[in-house]
Amino acid sequence: MKITLQDIQKIKSSEVVNTNYFRSIKGISIDSRKVKKGDLFFAIKGDNFDGHDFVTDVLKKGAVGIVISKENIEKFKYTKSFIVAVHDTTIALGDLANIYRKKFKVKIIAITGSNGKTTTKEMIAAVLSQKYTLLKTEGSLNNHFGVPLTLFRLNDNHEIAVIEMGINHPGELTRLCEIAEPDFGCITNIGNAHVEFFDGIEGIAKAKGELFDYLATTNGFGLVNGDDKRIRLKAKRLKQKLTYGYTGRADIKGKFIELNKNANPHFSVSYRNCSLDIYLKTFGKHTSYNALCAAAFGSKFGVPSRKIKAALESYSTLEKRMQVLRFNGITVLNDSYNANPDSMKAAFDTLSLMNGFDLKIAAVGDMLELGKNSKKFHEQLVDFAKKAKVDYLLCYGELTKHTNRRAKELNLKSFRFSDKKKLTEKLNSLMKKNSVMLVKGSRKMKMEEILESIKK
Repeated sequence: MKITLQDIQKIKSSEVVNTNYFRSIKGISIDSRKVKKGDLFFAIKGDNFDGHDFVTDVLKKGAVGIVISKENIEKFKYTKSFIVAVHDTTIALGDLANIYRKKFKVKIIAITGSNGKTTTKEMIAAVLSQKYTLLKTEGSLNNHFGVPLTLFRLNDNHEIAVIEMGINHPGELTRLCEIAEPDFGCITNIGNAHVEFFDGIEGIAKAKGELFDYLATTNGFGLVNGDDKRIRLKAKRLKQKLTYGYTGRADIKGKFIELNKNANPHFSVSYRNCSLDIYLKTFGKHTSYNALCAAAFGSKFGVPSRKIKAALESYSTLEKRMQVLRFNGITVLNDSYNANPDSMKAAFDTLSLMNGFDLKIAAVGDMLELGKNSKKFHEQLVDFAKKAKVDYLLCYGELTKHTNRRAKELNLKSFRFSDKKKLTEKLNSLMKKNSVMLVKGSRKMKMEEILESIKK
């Protein structure tokens, strides 16, 4: 890695001790379990663990240095390693990542939004990798830890980095932009995700809009979802931008054509004098929006149209994200990675278009971080289920009591469980060959465990 002692000393409000022990840094770690020889270890204090408790362990594993809070300096100053003492180790992690990012002539693309960030990021990476050497966020490592750790993976070969940015509080996106200094950005959509921590949907729009606010001040480029009025409003200050969308006027124009019997989208993309017909392997109409965004970035970066088409048509869905599984004559729509009201609606809309089955079942878990409107949003799931013509609704968690109650009021066959084992037993008693089932809930609900039990 290109991290020098001088770089370390540039961390704001830092005090470097034992500089005579400084050695070449081979990697950055915040997880004591994964520390490798030559790593610089940041002792992060979290909700459940304090990295300072594991400093002795990481040094035994071969860490070349430690970044600790100043209040712990007396405790570790006699260790045979160099020490960086700071006010806040999480902030210091971001500061060093920014110092490191500036060493490379790389174009940074930032992706945020309420839904579809990871799929959009993966599709953009698939398209741009047809022409460029790029780095991308692994999985959903998109917060104030994930973004720095992604940047630390940069090397001289990278021409583009596609960085996913996720937030759940106002101001966080501004901080992530200060760390990554993106040149390009896109907000996929504005919806009711993590609404508990914001002042309603407008608060979410303001927080997501921090990306375009940053790009406006740096004369960066914004790719704008023209179908979302809140995003269009946030993009007004941008001097450099392109719009994409299915409705109204857009620079990159999409036309949705159909879903096939397996709910795979077929759509077209038109830009300049080019028109593409694209058949996706993903599931649900909403995933064509992700692909349209990726096609727009491909156009902006000069990727040949045939390569844009090839990249998108070969892209496969990530695990737990609108993933279709088939076993023992049963089809499962596994969208268990996370959930909020908008993504729940999209999942049920997809289920509604999956026809030709003898039985439709939905197993839904609590949607978390929805604040004062949580009851309303959970009751709304019944409307989605009715529209999708679900035969049985199985609910898991405390909040889905509202879903279960309203389902019974509307004469939809519904059951609620606080035990996944009992829910699985009920599922096994209901399912038969040629059944289709949706599984979805917030990440903490770990709804994928239901699938593991069914497979066994």
